[in-house]
Order: sequence, then C-alpha cells, then structure tokens
Amino acid sequence: MCGPYLDSELDVKSSFEVEQHLEHCPDCARYFAAEKQAEERLSAALRAGEKTDALWQQVAAQISAPRARNGGLSRKRLALTALAAIAAIAFLWLREPKLDLAVAVARDHAEFVAGDLKPQFALQPPAEIMDQAGGRLDAAAFDKLPVTQEFRVEGKRLCHLSGVPVAWALARMGDQPVSVIVLRWEEVGRFPQFRQRLESGHPVVCSRAGRFQFAARIVGDHVVCAVAEMSRARLEDLVRSVPSPG
Repeated sequence: MCGPYLDSELDVKSSFEVEQHLEHCPDCARYFAAEKQAEERLSAALRAGEKTDALWQQVAAQISAPRARNGGLSRKRLALTALAAIAAIAFLWLREPKLDLAVAVARDHAEFVAGDLKPQFALQPPAEIMDQAGGRLDAAAFDKLPVTQEFRVEGKRLCHLSGVPVAWALARMGDQPVSVIVLRWEEVGRFPQFRQRLESGHPVVCSRAGRFQFAARIVGDHVVCAVAEMSRARLEDLVRSVPSPG
C-alpha cells in the first residue's frame, strides 16, 4: 500500500487508516519516509539532466519486469519507475568521473608496499604475458627504466590500469619501494586530464596521490611514470634519468 498512499490514490478512509498506523509503527514510518525521500531525490536528479530518446529506449527494459511481476502498475507509479531508471542512467552517463592515472597507480603501488603485488618475471616478458596485452603494449616498454646508482629492480609484471595495459617494474631506491609504470602514448587518452598536463609542455608532470608522490614524462612513444613515498624533487630526478630514444 506504500505506493498508492504516496501517490495519493487511496480513498479518505484508507489514507486515514495508513496515517494512524504510521503514528504507532516506527518501522513502517521509517520505511514510508525513506520511500518519500527517494522520490524527492529522483525528481531533483531529473531536473539536472537531459532526457533523450536513447534514454527512453533503455528505460523500456527497466520497467517491463516490475509491470509483469505486479500485474500492472498505476500510471503515476509507472511514471515514477520510468523516471527512476532515467535518473540512474543519466547520472552515470552525464557524471562519469574523470580517470586519474596518479590515483590508479598509487592504489596498486600501495599493494606493492604491503607485499601483495608480486613480480611475474625478471627481465623480458614471456609470450603469454604479452598476449594478455592484446597488442596494446610492446616489450620495449619493460626496458624504459631509470638509470641511477641507487635504483634496482626486484621484478616486473604486466598490469591493467582502468583497462590500459602497462609495464610495471617493482623496484627500490635504497629501502624505499618505487614503482615505475610505462604505457604507450596512444593509451594516455584514457586519462584525459593527465594527457592534457603532458601536452602542456612541462618536461615532468608531478602530483600527489595520498601519501605518495607521482611523476611522469614522455619518453619517445611511451610515457614513463614513477610513484613512491619520497620527496617530489627526488622522484622527479628519477624519472628524468630514464634515457630518451637515440
């Protein structure tokens, strides 16, 4: 009876009985209040997004199942069900978050620091590893490494960041864990804000993700990134030490 009551479709006697029950039943009162709040939020969300024919086509599948289960819905309830589906689709479509490469890298680096991210091989990736990249990453990416006396590689692996295959070197500077990540330039479009910064002309792009520093630069057809819990200047110098092609 929650739907008809909220839609003002009950007669006076039934509405009064529901109101009397809600006054003496805290559980039902909380449930009805949550339903009302959900409808108010849906209305507000719909006013913020554009409704298109494509969205209506997707809504058809969303509302057919509830109609079949309940033997038909009232016109107002059916409209609210459709609006709920539109709101969910529009929210995901119009407000898709911008992917941040630094955050994605820092999340996996934290697993390395915790000992949960392990190497898959030592030098060159086996054929079965490269097959997992689907031709979107070349073996040369695993050789794009810093050249400093302190830097030492413990192992390498193939990772996927937001669907992008990257060469990952698990390394250390002294006792400090350092991750070096390499991806092909054409894959950077997956991270639009990061690409924009790379194209701005700065030789090294730096940022912070939680407790980690992040630095990156373009090296030929690749982008080399490093993340570690160290000073920005030290990490920037590390990335600068990666040899350029030729």
